[in-house]
Amino acid sequence: MGFKKGKVRIQWLLMGIIFVLLLVGLIHLLSPFPIREFKAERPPNRYEISINTGFERQGKNQCAAFSTAFVLRTFGQNLQGTEVYAKIPYKIPISGYVLPKGVVSYFQSQGFRPAIYRGDLNSLKTRLVQGNKPIIVLVGNGFFWQHYMTFMGYDDEKKELYFFDSGRDNDENADLTGNRTMTEDYFLKWWSNGLPVFNHVYITVE
Repeated sequence: MGFKKGKVRIQWLLMGIIFVLLLVGLIHLLSPFPIREFKAERPPNRYEISINTGFERQGKNQCAAFSTAFVLRTFGQNLQGTEVYAKIPYKIPISGYVLPKGVVSYFQSQGFRPAIYRGDLNSLKTRLVQGNKPIIVLVGNGFFWQHYMTFMGYDDEKKELYFFDSGRDNDENADLTGNRTMTEDYFLKWWSNGLPVFNHVYITVE
């Protein structure tokens, strides 16, 4: 009887150790967790970054790398999305989708200081104005799909937001910055992307 109890205890201990290891591994993969933004200044009614470093069409699930490459080109690095995708870490096996940690880690490997925030539309606009650099945002629909885009500007009067979206074949914005326009309502629908903790997130780079 004592032998059976001892065996059960060992089994529970092993299960506990496995659970802790899995939890630690999951936290490692998801970190750094977004910094919550509580306050933001009132940004101007219209702002855009008039930079075109070339619009590239991504391959399947390569949006993180193409958004990263676009931002790095604004800092003077001549990189293409395929080059970044080959080296960017923290890809999910089989799908090849890149976790936010992969984007942050790649920027760090290039000598930059990325930060991931969780806020609202006003704080996103404020960060764009303060940094005067494109900002990577994550939109999607839960575990069905997620997509990285690069925020380039906005017009409050028109309720429009401007992005570089590597999922688009052409420049749809003509004289406006970026290659894609979204209404604020449409963007907010997908920015509330159904992921716990990682909804309403954006990545800045210095």
